[in-house]
Amino acid sequence: MRSISKTLSCIGILGLLLTQASAAGLDEEFDKKRKAFERVAVSGTPAERERALQELVGTEEPLAVTVLSGEFARAATKLRKAEEELVRVRYQLDRKRTLLLTLQMRAERDESLNESVAAQQQRIRDLEAQVERHQGVVEEMDPWIESMGAGASGLFASLGSKAKSARKDLWETAEEAAELNQRLAAVEMLGFVGAEGTAVDMQKLIADLGKERSSERRKLPKLLIDVRKMEARMQKEQEQNDGRGSAATMQQYERAKAEAVSVQRAVVELARVMEACVDAGGRALKREEGPLLERALSALLKAQKKAKGDARLRTLEMIASSGSAEVVAALRSLLEKEKEPVVKGKVIAALAATGDTELSPWLLETALADESWQVRSRAIAALATLRVRDAIPALIERLSNAEGRELTDCGEALTSLTGMNFHGNKELWRRWWADNSDGFVVPELKEESDASAAAEETVGVTFFGIRTDSRRVMFVLDLSGSMNFAMVPRDNPDDDPQKPYDMPRKDEFSRLDVAKTELMRALGGLDEGSIFNIVMYASDVWTWKDDLVEMEEDTRPKISEFLDSLEAVGATNLYSALEVALDISGAQASEKWQEPEIDTIFVLSDGRPSVGLSTDPDEILALVKERNEAAGITIHTIGLSGAQDAYLMRSLAEQNGGTYAAR
Repeated sequence: MRSISKTLSCIGILGLLLTQASAAGLDEEFDKKRKAFERVAVSGTPAERERALQELVGTEEPLAVTVLSGEFARAATKLRKAEEELVRVRYQLDRKRTLLLTLQMRAERDESLNESVAAQQQRIRDLEAQVERHQGVVEEMDPWIESMGAGASGLFASLGSKAKSARKDLWETAEEAAELNQRLAAVEMLGFVGAEGTAVDMQKLIADLGKERSSERRKLPKLLIDVRKMEARMQKEQEQNDGRGSAATMQQYERAKAEAVSVQRAVVELARVMEACVDAGGRALKREEGPLLERALSALLKAQKKAKGDARLRTLEMIASSGSAEVVAALRSLLEKEKEPVVKGKVIAALAATGDTELSPWLLETALADESWQVRSRAIAALATLRVRDAIPALIERLSNAEGRELTDCGEALTSLTGMNFHGNKELWRRWWADNSDGFVVPELKEESDASAAAEETVGVTFFGIRTDSRRVMFVLDLSGSMNFAMVPRDNPDDDPQKPYDMPRKDEFSRLDVAKTELMRALGGLDEGSIFNIVMYASDVWTWKDDLVEMEEDTRPKISEFLDSLEAVGATNLYSALEVALDISGAQASEKWQEPEIDTIFVLSDGRPSVGLSTDPDEILALVKERNEAAGITIHTIGLSGAQDAYLMRSLAEQNGGTYAAR
């Protein structure tokens, strides 16, 4: 719908311009080339498109900018949608393939499952067809966007003094358009067109967008309180009425939610425009050379110091994305003077992504000893990314002082660098390095780890096979009604409401039974003195204790008794569950360093979000990204059943340094 809206808007503007131009004697040859371009852009072959594009650009007419902008917006919108859907479907397909293997093994002993196996095989074929279709769109649109970007750059260069007005129109769209896709397309095209000062202007737009986001965010707390009150009322009604709530309560809830959703969506969309500015500004900065680059870089580095909120982090991302040697050197110099840990962490990650091996000495000598565990964590990850051989003995020695999450980070980096897996066991690592250091070559990052049997340790917290040494842990537990269903997939592995649900049979366990057992086992590995809490969610969200709890000798029996009392009823409010977990953890949306009380969160869900401020996966991911960017909490996810949202659960882990486990 947005794509259609944009197309109609462009057609209307173009029609007016053409009418005015016609009255002045519009060149018929241009009109002919315009129509040819618009025709083949939608249905022509790549070769036909390229020819029509070159002919349109060759007219050197200012009106060609409007024509090109319209098609650029249409194609960019189509590409974004295809890329997003491709990731979703691929993640879902991976999960379905695993589920099919489980069903096939069970069907060898139970022929009644053959129908379910056949249904899953058909679902996989459907998903494979979707992957092929979305991949085809990406392969078609991606080079077309690049061609139009290059064409736009050439067109602007040919317009001379007339280019100023055309560029101004693009900037107005980028700054003021009400429709998200219009703004995104305008920003993207400006990145392609480039011009002296484009990157600096993008930074100014980022700063303005950041102020607008801050204003919108300030409206949210009160609105969210109203939503949470209604969620609590719904949960109570469902518990009292066998899972059913009243229509009146639902109507009040929807009204309260609509107002909050409007504000939250504005916050998310502004973030997307800021991210587009980062990419566009970086693309434009790559074109700067010599004195022009020096001036732009100087202006941007000054601007990032003055920027507030997440605008500073976005500015640094934009600078780093250009990847030039001058930029890398400037950021390396910035690191030596920077005091703010979250900024240091952001720059470390950006430089590691560029492959800047000259950063290695500073990482080893300075960053690993930083007072902030978040900076140390980013440094450890960067050393693994850069494949630094000297990091191996340094990280082994670091194990003596590391504890909790940092111990896990060191162990994982050592495993990545060596292919071995001794977790946080310093003596095993020392012994292995003494025997193998001579002539050792760090394997490429893509190589699989050859885990050693000596790594099988029982210390630390393990939840559904995901292990951590953290002593500051939060568990987020799904208590929606579907958690009563069988852990074993049979006749209805997708929890299809049109079919009888798979309920536990004799000697089988429900998803809730297994989750309780796994949670009790995980808490059994949590050392005394560690802090933790449990967030539970269905239609509403509640916690075991109001505040974080210190693990003591008599805590585990109390937890066991509490877990035994839990029942599953209601819908799936993952949005509010994550919000509460981040609140209690101490993670706030900020560009300032935070020392959250919790550094590791485990999130379990067996279905797709069905209630809450948002049930949209991308909006939920955006909430966590904003709240966790400065906190650096690792988030692990566990998805139960074939009904889980594999895209959401896997992305939530990947975007927050965690591990995703599907059961």
